[in-house]
Parts: sequence; structure tokens; C-alpha cells
Amino acid sequence: MDSRTPEEKRKSLFLMVGDPSADRNVARMIATLKQMSPELQLWGCGGSQMAAQGVEILHNCEEFTTIGVVEIVKRAKFFIDLEKQIVQSIIERKPDAILLVDFGTFNLKLATAIRKANLKMPILYFTSPQVWGSRPWRIKTIARTVTKMLVIFPFEVAIYKKNSVPVRFVGHPLLKNMPAREDMPTREDFCARYKIDPKKPLIGVFAGSRKREVGFFAPISLKAIKELLQENSEFQFAYSAANEKLRTKTIAEISAFGMDHLLEKNLFLVAHEDNLNLISASDLVWAKSGTTTLEVTLFGKPMLIFYRGDWWEYALYSLLKTINFIGMPNILAGERVVPELLQLDCRAEQLVKYTGDMMNVPALRAEISRKLLQLRDQLGQGDYAASLVEEILAVI
Repeated sequence: MDSRTPEEKRKSLFLMVGDPSADRNVARMIATLKQMSPELQLWGCGGSQMAAQGVEILHNCEEFTTIGVVEIVKRAKFFIDLEKQIVQSIIERKPDAILLVDFGTFNLKLATAIRKANLKMPILYFTSPQVWGSRPWRIKTIARTVTKMLVIFPFEVAIYKKNSVPVRFVGHPLLKNMPAREDMPTREDFCARYKIDPKKPLIGVFAGSRKREVGFFAPISLKAIKELLQENSEFQFAYSAANEKLRTKTIAEISAFGMDHLLEKNLFLVAHEDNLNLISASDLVWAKSGTTTLEVTLFGKPMLIFYRGDWWEYALYSLLKTINFIGMPNILAGERVVPELLQLDCRAEQLVKYTGDMMNVPALRAEISRKLLQLRDQLGQGDYAASLVEEILAVI
């Protein structure tokens, strides 16, 4: 006779999610998982959206916020302690399976620590860490520790199969998180909300979701805007503000440049929840390298991709990279569809040059849009959440 209590008999899944965007994607999957397996216990590290789905959160992923390798090194003790706490919790609670999500630098160390603790439960990994652009040796760690990779880009399948790692392409979450075009406001309605003139050129500016990123890019972008407005006073620029703190930071930068008189004339601030509406309404987008560039791709909008970070980190990336591009649209296309302004090239003069080229040549923008829209099918046609649930239930 089984002496365990009903609570002890319940199966459980540990989830390790390291950033807010992954929190949102996993929360959507959990909603489907709970329908299929309502008794499954869900616990681990994540954010508010996972908590709203009933996940027991041990550590909020907002605690983990860093920018790149340099900051991770600076916070090494925090992450070492976090890893030890998680492994100890897994030893004590013995989940039936583990789902790691993105957050490669930490999650690969965690996977290694779990196996060193002689824990044998299946480890699924959703959203592959960087192995194809740089750091290919990570595949050896994955092969030793991960039961199956659940990837969001189709080209990743061949990489893992070549290294005998079980893999499945589950589709990209962005496709399911995108609203239907008919549910989005028209350009006119969106512009009216922010007092933007829909008849004048609009450039959307996505400087990043962290204060430090905004601090890097604001002076560069504002200098470029000042020059572009001297060439064409009809240009309008709308900054995406990820939260109230970044809105305040952006306004302070605008004021420091003596450009606050342009607010609601040529300069506008758009709330984070209107990001997709801003992309849809823009004629051109300036976007920090990252997820936003994929969102812009799905709308087929011409863009300039920029990145400026710590020189040590960029130097390390340059030494280790195995591909020629940093922007995901260019990686997917296998060619430079849109310009990339990196480090020294991420300066006002370059923004002015490329913006002028694109805005003055409609045929160039149309050709870029055509190529970007062709990339949409590469991100998959199915539902990533349903595919994840299927894989989890197969190993629980």
C-alpha cells in the first residue's frame, strides 16, 4: 500500500524562466497545460504572469535583470547562490520534469549542476541559448545534460541533429502573441491617440527596455533627430517607453538636449502596450537588436538595427562569433536585408545617412518590406504552447 499522501502523489514540473518576455510566453503555455493536466504542481522561477497562472514562484525573474556577459560577471555571487538554492530545492522536492527557458548563461550552468547532483529527471529546454552565432561549444553541455531541445527557429533543428541532440521545432511565440490586423487600430486612429500627424513621415524608436540601454542610445538618437529635422521638418519620431521610469528617463534626455519644445510636435512618447501599434503605423523603425526586430519583421517594416554595449563584451562576441550578422532578420535571410549599426557605427551620422536613404527612396523601403515578409513563414505555422504541452506531458 502506498503510504504517500495525495499531495505527495501529485506530479510536479519545475520551471526556470529568466526574463519578463519569457514569463509571458510560458504563462500562455501554462494556461494550456492546466487544461490538460489540472493536478500538475508548477513551481520555480518566473514572473508575475506565471504567478497569475498559479505557478509557485521561488524567485521573481525581475531579480535577474542584466545586460550581457559583463554584468553577469559583476553579479556572479548572486547567480552562484541562486543556482545552489535551486538545486537544493530540486533535490528536496524531486520534480518529475524540468523546463528551462532561454537565459542560456545561467541555465546551462544549472543543467550541469543538476546532473552533477545525480538527478535523473528529464530536462526540456525551450528557446535555445546562443550556439549558432557564437559559443558553439555549448552544444556539448546541452548534449550531456538536456533531454530534448524545443527550438523557436527552424535552422536550429539541423544544428542539434548534427550533434545527436533530440530536438523539435515548436514555432516562435511571437506568431501567437501577434494581434490580428483587423483588431489593431488604423494608422489614423493610433496617431490621433498621441497627437501624431498621420500624413507626415513617422519613425518609431525602440531604444530598449532597460535604463542603461536608453542611456546609451538617447544621446545618439537625439543628435540624429536634430540633424534630420534640419533636412526635413515634417519628420516625426515616436519613442517607445517600456515603463514609467524609462518614460521619465527619455523625457530627461530630451530636455538635456534642449529639445523638449518638440514634444508633441516632432517628438512623441508611446506607451509600451502600444508597441505593436507603433510598429504598424511607422514608415521606418530604429530598433535595438533583440526581439523587437522580429516584431518589426512580422509587420514587414523597414528598420535600422543598432547595438552599443560594453566594449569587452563586444570584443568577446567578435572573437567567438560564427556568423556575419547580429540582427535576427538578417540571420534568418542569410543576407544583409536591413542595416546593422554596431558599436562605432552606432552613431548619429550613420542614423542620419541610412534614414535619409530609406525615407528618400520609397522603392528601397518597398523592397526591404517584401524581403522581410518572406521571412514570416520561417517562424512556423503551429502553436508553440500546444507543442510545449505535448512535450511536457510526454515526459511527466
